[in-house]
Amino acid sequence: MEFDRADAAKGELPEAFRPHFQGAARFQQLTSPFPEGPNVFFVHFEAGGRTRPHVHHTGQVLHIVAGEGVVADGSGRHVVGPGDVVTVMPDEWHWHGGSPSSPMSHLTVQFGGDDVSWDVDEGDWASGYGAG
Repeated sequence: MEFDRADAAKGELPEAFRPHFQGAARFQQLTSPFPEGPNVFFVHFEAGGRTRPHVHHTGQVLHIVAGEGVVADGSGRHVVGPGDVVTVMPDEWHWHGGSPSSPMSHLTVQFGGDDVSWDVDEGDWASGYGAG
């Protein structure tokens, strides 16, 4: 058994992910108990830090643990905060991160590698994010 705690000062953004993020973010890796299964980690976004649009072919679960953030999907941008859980369905277009004025941390459960596709339509991602 292992114990850990979300700590926004821990981790770094892996080099392979840097082109897929805007602003500052860090991955705090956790031990996954699933030998063949999903990775489990925290992502700590600084204010305005966020992912580029993407899809997960087998889905993703985000549990917001601190701060205020934005999770966007095909229906728009949604403000999220501590205690919110977002289930991203397989191949669902989305992006997420800290709000323009607040950092945000979430626990992530997802498969890695080829499960994530970044070559998707940008949608609303680039429009007016820092405007409020």
